[in-house]
Amino acid sequence: MIARRRFSPIGNDDTVYLRSDRTSTIVHRWGRSASPREETTTMTTNILVPIDGSAHSYGGVVYAARSFPSATITALYVVDVERDWYQGPGMPGPWEEVARETAEGYHERAIEWARQYDTDIETETVFGVPHRQILEHVVDHDIDHVVMGSHGRSPITRPFVGHVAEAVARRAPVSVTIVPETVADVESWDLPGRILVAVDGSDRASMALEYALSRFPGASITIVHAIDLGVDYDHEDLEGTYVEELLGTLRERADELLAAAAEHAADHDGDVQTAAVHGTPAPSIVSYGTENGFDQIVMGSHGRSGLGRVLLGSVAEAVAQRSPIPVTIVRE
Repeated sequence: MIARRRFSPIGNDDTVYLRSDRTSTIVHRWGRSASPREETTTMTTNILVPIDGSAHSYGGVVYAARSFPSATITALYVVDVERDWYQGPGMPGPWEEVARETAEGYHERAIEWARQYDTDIETETVFGVPHRQILEHVVDHDIDHVVMGSHGRSPITRPFVGHVAEAVARRAPVSVTIVPETVADVESWDLPGRILVAVDGSDRASMALEYALSRFPGASITIVHAIDLGVDYDHEDLEGTYVEELLGTLRERADELLAAAAEHAADHDGDVQTAAVHGTPAPSIVSYGTENGFDQIVMGSHGRSGLGRVLLGSVAEAVAQRSPIPVTIVRE
C-alpha cells in the first residue's frame, strides 16, 4: 500500500452524521477450549486514525497498526479553522501553506511509526472543525473503525479528549477505540493483552463480546457485569431489608447473564473468566480493569444498568473518559 496524501477544502459545519466507588467482586473461571472460534462478525477493513502531532495521537497510530495489520489505515489531520495559531506576525508564509507544511510533518511521523510494524498508511489533510471533519470522513469514506489518541492537542492548547475524541466517541456511527497512552506505552504491550468486556444483557453488549472474541482470538478475556442498586450502601446495612432481596435478585440476574456470556464464548481459543462487581457501573468497570491489570476494555454503545436505566452510551462515554487503558465502544 502506497502512502497517499490528499488535501480537502473547508467543509460545511452543518453536516448531519448518520451512520471511586467501593466495589466488591465475584469471579468465576471457565475452562479453555481447544477449538478455534469461527469468526461470525464482519472484519474491520478501513481504519481512521485522527492525528494532531502529539505522542498520544501517534499511540493511536501504533495501536491501529498492531491491532489491525491487514486493514487500510488512514491518518487524518484536521486544520482547525476556528484557531488562528497559523496566522499572525512572524509566520513564514500564508497560513494555509504553513498549516499544510505542519500537516506534512505530522503525517511523515505517522508513516514512520506505522512502517516500524510493516504497515503502510494513507494520509489526508482537511480544513474545518476537527470533530465534524472526522465524522464527515467516516461517513464519506466507508470507515469501519476510528482509533483516537485521547490526550492530544487541537492544535496547541485544547485537550483532544475533552473536545474532539469525546465528540467523535459519542456521535460516530462506527466503533471507536480511545487510546489514552503514548507510543512508548503501546509499544510495551503484548497485544492484544488481557481484555475486559462489560456486559449487561443488551444486544449491544452481546455485540461487544462478539467483537472481542472474533477480533482477538486466543486472547485472555474477562466478561464483567456491574451490579448497581443506584445508591451507595454497606452490605451489613442491608440485612433483613427489602433492598437485600433486591440485591439478591440482581445477583441472580448477574449470574445468569455471565453464564450465558460464558456459554457464548465457549469456542474461544483462550482463557475466559467472568466477574461481577458491585457499584456504579463506570467507576466500577474502570477500577476493576485497572486494579486487575487489564490492557483493554470493550463495551457496547447502548445498554442498561441493573435497575433498567440506560447504561452504555452515558456509561461507555464515562468509562472512555476515566480509563487509563484503551476503551473500544462497539457499534453496528
